[in-house]
Amino acid sequence: MPLLIAAVVYWVQVMRQPIDPRLKRRHVGGFLIMAIGVVLVGLWVRQRPEPSNGWFWGEVLGVLAVYVLCWSLVLATRVRVLEPWFGGLDRMYLWHRRTAVVGFLLLVPHVFLVRTAAGQSVSQIGNGLGVLALFGLAALVIVSLSRVAHLIRLAYEPWLLIHRTTGLFVAAAVVHGALVDPLLRASAPLQVTYLIIGGIGLLAYVYQELVARLIARPGAYVVRQVERLAGETLDVTLDAVTAPIAVRPGQFLFVSFGGADAWQRHPFSVAGVAADGSLRLSIRALGDYTRALYARLEAGAAARISGPYGLFDYTLGGARQVWIAAGSGVAPFLSWLRQPAGLAGRSIDFYYSVRTQADALYLDEIQAVAAREPGLRVHLIVTTTQGRLTVEQIQRDTIGRLIDTHVFLCGPLAMTESFTRGLHAVGVPRDQIHSEHFAFR
Repeated sequence: MPLLIAAVVYWVQVMRQPIDPRLKRRHVGGFLIMAIGVVLVGLWVRQRPEPSNGWFWGEVLGVLAVYVLCWSLVLATRVRVLEPWFGGLDRMYLWHRRTAVVGFLLLVPHVFLVRTAAGQSVSQIGNGLGVLALFGLAALVIVSLSRVAHLIRLAYEPWLLIHRTTGLFVAAAVVHGALVDPLLRASAPLQVTYLIIGGIGLLAYVYQELVARLIARPGAYVVRQVERLAGETLDVTLDAVTAPIAVRPGQFLFVSFGGADAWQRHPFSVAGVAADGSLRLSIRALGDYTRALYARLEAGAAARISGPYGLFDYTLGGARQVWIAAGSGVAPFLSWLRQPAGLAGRSIDFYYSVRTQADALYLDEIQAVAAREPGLRVHLIVTTTQGRLTVEQIQRDTIGRLIDTHVFLCGPLAMTESFTRGLHAVGVPRDQIHSEHFAFR
């Protein structure tokens, strides 16, 4: 009950904030996950047998583990109707990872608390499925850690193939609980609730692995132009073969290019949307696949596009804004500047952080837009000569109070996390800090 009260208080505070309704909406998904979890605990506590001891709480933890793991499967579906309620697909994937890790962590005390469960029926099949789920999920969590994946040199495509087995281990956990949990056998309401939860999760997994792949209709595009820029960056222009996909500036796409490394699907931010529906991508050669693209991609190559996704949109912010781009993170800001109609009436300080002057791609274009837009001020930060950009520097440079400003961040994860912490420290509210999260592992 205290957890539910705290969640409701937080929800009321969010709803009372004077912010864009779209920002309020993105809190709904996380709130719903936590609120339903609290309700589930309440349902199980009402059915608590007397006397109850550690094994009862072990069963409760097991049910919660299955519950959040099923959410992890739902969030992996990339169903666009869920995006507004979590703040975009990138944040859906953050919640996907969080629920998967929390589910696994809940299984650990569950195992120790129920191993001597009094009155629990012995089911060799059920126990075997429980062991399979525990060790399978443990392995998936471990290989999903970025340091482990780097250590064993696990490329994205093999990792994705391994990751797709998650639903099989969650299915094993669901069946394990149904076979061995004495509380479920003793209470029809709990049994029905548990089966609904497990059924939703497994239906989501089947949809993602079978149905979505059958009904998917990726957009057909062809590469019109490829420019190789400094810093191993590709500027790619794509033309639609059939009807173009409706893309808003700031969104991202999953793109598969044909050719030698055909049809590997990777996310890329849109760097520009033309009136004729053609798209521009700015691709930095950071991994094996993007390095291969930089070396081999040519005009005329076919491309398949899924999406668009994401809610990285400066119109969510108010009249005072700060934009911070680092490296290839400049792409979504370019898409905004290439459709500058919404900039009128806004005061924007745009910080473009690069390692060297030669890395400041598109700077002339950005400064040309600033020359036409009196509210846009561009600050080039060359870190090798000026040092890293800091929150204190932004406070000194920008007009008005930073706590009244919406800040948009795109760049390496370490950079966005550092600025998020620093902005919080000086009083910028969480709902005024916007960033893209491109960590899809």
